[in-house]
Amino acid sequence: MTTSLTALACAAALCAAGAAQATVINFNDPGLIEIDNNTGVATYTESGYAISGAAASFLLLTNAGSPAFVAGFDTSFTVLKAVGGMPFSLLSLDYAAFDLGAGAQGTLTLVGLFNGAPVVLQALTLGAPASVNFGAGWARLTSVGLTSTGGYSLDNVSVVPEPSRLTLALFGLAAALGVAAGRRRR
Repeated sequence: MTTSLTALACAAALCAAGAAQATVINFNDPGLIEIDNNTGVATYTESGYAISGAAASFLLLTNAGSPAFVAGFDTSFTVLKAVGGMPFSLLSLDYAAFDLGAGAQGTLTLVGLFNGAPVVLQALTLGAPASVNFGAGWARLTSVGLTSTGGYSLDNVSVVPEPSRLTLALFGLAAALGVAAGRRRR
């Protein structure tokens, strides 16, 4: 009986948590850029994620009929994070060089951070359009910083939220209650 109650409590907690599903940020709504005139920071929000940076350093463009995020006008950091600050995993993204008039292609550097501390880094050579898939090191991040030595475009940024501490705490509480109920019955 104890095992049944514990299993039932665990199943209830998992059902309440819901499954984390990947979100693809495809920059299809350029009207969502907000600029804070006091700080000069621009923020684009889509599907529960925000990309922010210096207002003069990025924009959304439609290139060959497909919207894309374009940046690299300077070397300032652009930051991707979940609205609300919850951890997430970066799964993949499409990137390419974007000619800003200088004709030079450069490097796009991504830094995965957890609570402000860098935990993973990857440098991508900018050139023809390409895709990159990220490994396990790109899980449980609170933000991703992007900087480059040339113009770049991003599209189809795939992210997935991590289970929240509250969800995990509820799961633990449900399991503990199931065990306690079983002990009382004996």
